[in-house]
Amino acid sequence: MSDIIVPGFKSSELIAELAKVFEGMTADEKAKLMKQVNGVFQFVIKKDGKEEIYTVDAKKEGKVFRGKGAKADATLTLKDEDFVALASGKLNGQKAYMSGKLKVKGQIMLAMKLDNVFKSIKPAGAKL
Repeated sequence: MSDIIVPGFKSSELIAELAKVFEGMTADEKAKLMKQVNGVFQFVIKKDGKEEIYTVDAKKEGKVFRGKGAKADATLTLKDEDFVALASGKLNGQKAYMSGKLKVKGQIMLAMKLDNVFKSIKPAGAKL
């Protein structure tokens, strides 16, 4: 778990929290979320010229980890502070995308389902 948190990257703390949520889910809860989302997301988070990559597998294994995983269905690239705002619901995903704060490669419609993933951290979570 601690290998997810990267000093200076606030997003890593939220991703670590998401990993804890996934680990704490029952098999049924995890299966339900994976059925709803059915995707592998790769986040490329940038801050001060550095880059961290995280994978949220809500398709096969139902886990969250640092680094690249299986082939991502959607790769989302954004700044650390924008990820924090997005995950906390302070930044609208569609506005972030339209303004260029969020870049998506792959299945853009799948990225909309991330709302379900973020809600598992904070029930009144992000809107994508």
